[in-house]
This record gives sequence, C-alpha cells and structure tokens, in this order.
Amino acid sequence: MTDQRRIIEPQCHEFTANWNTNAHGLRPWFALDSAVKDGGGSVDAQMNALGDTWDATLYYQESAVKPPSDGETPAGSTVEHETIREFRIRVEAHDDVGERKANFHFRPRWLGMEAEKDDGSTVELPIPEQLANTNTDALNVRISGSNIHFAEYGDLLRAACVAVDVSDHYFKESERHHTSNIQDGARYVRVHTNSSGPIHARTGPLVQLAHVLENDRSGYRKLVQNDTDNHGANLPGFYHTATLGPDRVKEVFPNHALPVELKHYYEKEALARSMSDPLRHPKLEAAYQVSRWDETMRYTSEKIDQLVTELDEWLFATLADAGLDLRAGGKTYFKDAYFEAENALTEANVVTLDLTEVRHEQESVVYKHLAGGMSPVEQETLNTLVTDGGTISPQDIAEQNDRHRDSVYSALQGMNDLVEHQHGSVKLKSTYLSELVADALDEAKKAVGRATSAAAEAVNAEKRGLDENTSAFVAWAERHGANYDELRSRDGGKVDLGTVEGGMSEVRRILREGHDLWESMNRDLVDFRTATVKWKEPVNGSTLKSVDDTSTRYENRYVPEVFRLLR
Repeated sequence: MTDQRRIIEPQCHEFTANWNTNAHGLRPWFALDSAVKDGGGSVDAQMNALGDTWDATLYYQESAVKPPSDGETPAGSTVEHETIREFRIRVEAHDDVGERKANFHFRPRWLGMEAEKDDGSTVELPIPEQLANTNTDALNVRISGSNIHFAEYGDLLRAACVAVDVSDHYFKESERHHTSNIQDGARYVRVHTNSSGPIHARTGPLVQLAHVLENDRSGYRKLVQNDTDNHGANLPGFYHTATLGPDRVKEVFPNHALPVELKHYYEKEALARSMSDPLRHPKLEAAYQVSRWDETMRYTSEKIDQLVTELDEWLFATLADAGLDLRAGGKTYFKDAYFEAENALTEANVVTLDLTEVRHEQESVVYKHLAGGMSPVEQETLNTLVTDGGTISPQDIAEQNDRHRDSVYSALQGMNDLVEHQHGSVKLKSTYLSELVADALDEAKKAVGRATSAAAEAVNAEKRGLDENTSAFVAWAERHGANYDELRSRDGGKVDLGTVEGGMSEVRRILREGHDLWESMNRDLVDFRTATVKWKEPVNGSTLKSVDDTSTRYENRYVPEVFRLLR
C-alpha cells in the first residue's frame, strides 16, 4: 500500500550507466576529436547547470582500438586516423567538498572493431547485438558520477558538450538507443552516530536480512560485519553490508525486481573528526547490484524512477525496522554538503522489515520433520549438509555416510521443503534453516543420550542395591536433567527438562511423575518442591508464536519452585 507523507529525503550517491547512440554514426566522435585538436590537446571551460557552477574539462586518452581496415568502417564511415583516441569530459561542481562530479567517457563503436592486447594479439570487441544488427556506427558514453540525481545526467552531459564547443544535439534523450543501460545507482541518508547503532546491531535489520533470507550455499552470499577501522581502532558499524539477490528481495518486497546491497559505513578517518563534522557520522546506503542477476536494467526515465523508488523503500524499511524516526528533526540524521536532512513528500512504500513470517515458515518446516520423526538416512543427510562447508552432491552425501545413493535421493525427496536440490548439488534453503536443523539434530542426540544414560543409571542403581522406587527415580532424573544428589542435599536442586513439546501441561506431567517417584521413596517433598526448574519451549502450532509472542523460536523458562507447577 502506498503511504504518501512527508519523510526524510535520501540523496543520490554513485551512478554508472552506458549511454549508447547510433543516431549520428561517428559524427559526435569526430566533433570531440576536432574540439580537442583545436584546444591543443584539451579544453577547459566553466558552465552553469543544475543550479550550480561547474568546471568542465575535455581531454583524450589513447585507445587499444585498431583503426578499421582500409580506413573505412563496414557502415561506410571514413576513419583516417592512425591511432584511435577515446575522449572524456570531466565536470565538477564549485563547492567546498568537491564530490559532486561526473565523468563522461566517449568511445567509438563499429561492427567488427578490434583491439590490440598487451601481448600484441588482436581481439574483436563485442558491441550490443541490437546495435550490430543495424549495421550503423555508434558511440558509447560511459557515465560515472556522484551526488547528482540519476535523472539529471543527460542534462549535465548536454551542458558539458556545449561548454567545450561540441554540439549537444548528438545527445538528445530521444536519440538514446534502447540498449543503453544502468550499471550502478545508490541512495543514502547520513545518520547521527548516536542513533545508528540499531541498524548494524547483531539483532538489527542488516544481519537479519542476510541471516534469514540468504541461501546457505547460494552462488553468492554476503554479510560483512567489520567494526575495526583502517587504523585498527574499534568503531562499531564501521563497515557492515548485506547483499540480496532478486529472489530474496522479493521475499520482503514482492513488487521489487532489483538486487540490492544495504551498507552502513563510516568514512576512513571518522574517529579523528569532531562530532560537528558530518564525516564523523555514518551513511546508510542502498545500492543496485548489477552483478547479482542476469537481467539488464535499461537506461530510461521509467527505470530511473523504479531505481529511486526501490532504493528509497529499502532505506525507509531498514530505518523503520531499526526503530528510527523517518522524519527529519531531532538527532536522528546529520546534514552534509549534499544530504539536506530534510523531509520531502514521497509515495514510497514505507514498511518494516518484518521477517517474522519468513522465519516462522522456516521454523514450521523444521518442527514438522521433528514431529514426524526423521529416518537415520534423513538425519545423516541433514547432518552432512549442516557440517559441510561447500557445495555437496547426493553422491557425496551417500559416500560420506556409507549409504546407497538411492536412499539419499529418497530422503531428499521427503525433505524438499528443507533443501534445494538442483544441478547435482544440494543445499539447505537458508542459513537460518541451517541453524534450526543443527539445533534439532543436537536435541535429537541429547535425547538419545539421556535415554541411554537413564537406562544405564537404572541398571547401576539396581547393582548398587537401591530399591525399585529409587532406581525408577534415578532413571527419571537422568532422563530429565535432574541431579539426584543435589535434590537430596537441600542446597537448591535443579531440574533441566531441555526442550519440552506440548507446553505447560507437558511440563506439569513430567514434574508430577518425578514428584510421585520422589514421594514413593519416602523423601521429604519440600526438597523436590523447592527445586529450580528450567526448560525451553518451542514455538507452538502452525502459527509458530512463542510463549512471549515474539519471533524467538525458543523461550527459556525458569521456575524457582517446582510446587508452583504442580498446583
């Protein structure tokens, strides 16, 4: 649901894109070449654009591109240059910081163009197929910049061309080829250092996003938590990132498409700066991650709007989940040279990163398998997946556990809600699931150990000449984590029931059993009734709400006096 209100306005940070055009062939490249030659190798100018005064410099660099054979491109353009140059226009706004800037890199493109490698060999340079199919010459403009709105780079490009005496009509928005694409885009807010802790905390949104959503062995998984700056000093939240691919993104925002990296970070010398300096305070940034998917984000006004909207929604959701106010004012945000720390009217989708439902679904899967009982092959398979450090195949699992491969495949088919099995490899569906499974296997081992120990203690009790009632209580105590000697000492007995399925009624049943056995031994009931009871309650039912109505999968419960549970 769209929530239209006035909240903090993020600032555009880095941006990278490829602006392709074939509307004028190589004529814009020739125009840049002429301007550089007329300027004796470079052109310096000043210009006014986007409400600022800018310095603009046109210059060139040598290229590895070889001139076309016979001085003519396949499309018929005559190129009589002995060496091919690439051109750049650098622009920088007049301000005290000098970080509002852009660089436009102009590179010619023609069908079959070749470049010479360092070893002298030649390689053909690929160009977009849709450009190649037109059999026209073209120009690629690699745009990179920072602290400029994504939608304004076209205006800045045209203004820069005019400033260095190159016609701007070569770069009309309408003549930008549809193969043009966006490679990077980031939006940020600067948060006061005293307010940013919940963002990068161990239980904060960055950790939870990577922990609950990211695959255990996906092709790419990234959670970075670095609290040490470049000088070895401790600075909590110095560099923390969580990166999510498009599939994981959709688990939080079903209407989002773009892979994203969320980053909380400080400037390298932050600790050396005073609290009044903006660079003493961290940024929270959301950035588009082009390398995390196989699709292409085209360079259109609609896609720019999508980019801004999705990045802002990630920022707002992260801030809200950390409990920070989304409105300017107070001490939540810190203004810098480009981030105004002011409110703006937005139609962004403002939500919290409530991962409870995702977490509950994963817990439900694990508890379902526990309740139904796991076969030895299933237990061995899950144990291998939990302990193995990399991609593993069903054959590997079978060999490690001395099982037939068919039995492993059968076990995997019965656990398709726990594991992902494709292309001959197996992985648990998330890191969080992996931890749940590890806990479950550990509990299973403990249960077997308790049962074995209880039987052994009962036998030993009998051998020691203890009566039948005492032997039965010793076995009960071993099974349920009670210390018989402590209970007899009157120094404060303890009963640790471990994980108890069935809630409070099951706890009472177990304690009544022990109470009756204690009484049958003619022991003082006060000793038993004043023991401290400890147990863990798993999240109950299909909704998987824990006893304190939080998303924690286990709640440790302590009761100082057993008698309170026997009433």
